[in-house]
Amino acid sequence: MTTTRRTRIWVRGTNWVGDSILTIPALEALRRARPEAEITLAVRPWVSELFEQTSAVDHIQVYDRSLQHRGWRGRSRFVSELGRERFDIAILFPNSFESAYLAWKAGIPERIGYATDGRSLLLTRRLNISREILFQHQSLYYLEILRQAGFIPLLPPVPQVSLVISGTRHQRARQLLSAKGVSEGKLLVGLNPGAFYGSAKRWLPDRYAALADRFVDASGADVLIFGSASERTMADSIAHEMRHPAKIFSGETTLGDLAALLKCCSLFVTNDSGPMHLAAAVGTRTVAIFGPTDSQTTAPLGPHTRVVKHPVSCSPCLLRECPLDHRCMTSVSVEDVYRVAAGLLSL
Repeated sequence: MTTTRRTRIWVRGTNWVGDSILTIPALEALRRARPEAEITLAVRPWVSELFEQTSAVDHIQVYDRSLQHRGWRGRSRFVSELGRERFDIAILFPNSFESAYLAWKAGIPERIGYATDGRSLLLTRRLNISREILFQHQSLYYLEILRQAGFIPLLPPVPQVSLVISGTRHQRARQLLSAKGVSEGKLLVGLNPGAFYGSAKRWLPDRYAALADRFVDASGADVLIFGSASERTMADSIAHEMRHPAKIFSGETTLGDLAALLKCCSLFVTNDSGPMHLAAAVGTRTVAIFGPTDSQTTAPLGPHTRVVKHPVSCSPCLLRECPLDHRCMTSVSVEDVYRVAAGLLSL
């Protein structure tokens, strides 16, 4: 008795946390469209933990240009690995030339992606980026690849994104909280005062401190400050400025740990960032402060998310550093954010 070989699909994922989370609706749509297919998702190591519990893909492949896939030899080794897998279809979420080159060099016969970055000749399905899709939510940008390629008939309304936290991760989060002196049953308010893209996206640290104190005064909350190792100094300065103590986790968590800790929070207040999308994806009530970026295209998804912004004529500018007076962020008061957050907590 012969068995039919499953179609093997290689998906090149995006490189950053927020972008990766926003590809989840497209991955789930691909799974629904091709339930019989064997789907492998190739991602960089720092986002691989996001997909530990997903049922949308069968395999996670780590593409690590800093270690085993470093340089010309490492890239050649990765191409050889791809070639041995005998994939039938490559779907490329990034717009990079490299992603198309890897699929072409590995001999994947059908290569699908947007015709950008000088890579058209490497693709077998060259897709157009319409002006309309650029002004819709970024999650639809990846779904549009599937629509143009014929995997789905129509774009859905703005989708919901959901990440499942495993029991092991949840237990690890409780251990991390306990080590900081946080007892179960406390109202936990998480803060993310940083933003990788640049200082223009950051609300003022002294206002984060004042906001945190208001939550402690009003409800006896424990305040948790998150961020990268490079943002530790900022976290320390916020904690120092607060009248009440805060628990600092900046630079102390893996991405999987962060997701589980955010799930434990009752509320998360954040700038436009990867952790913003992560909190929304695990179902935490999320208040996102927007300034130079466009909330229409990158707002967190979900029914328990809110955006706070003050309309100014120069926003969205998408600049990393503000050349003026940072008015888009300085115009957002502590009261503005607290009012929205308190309303969200009451749901």
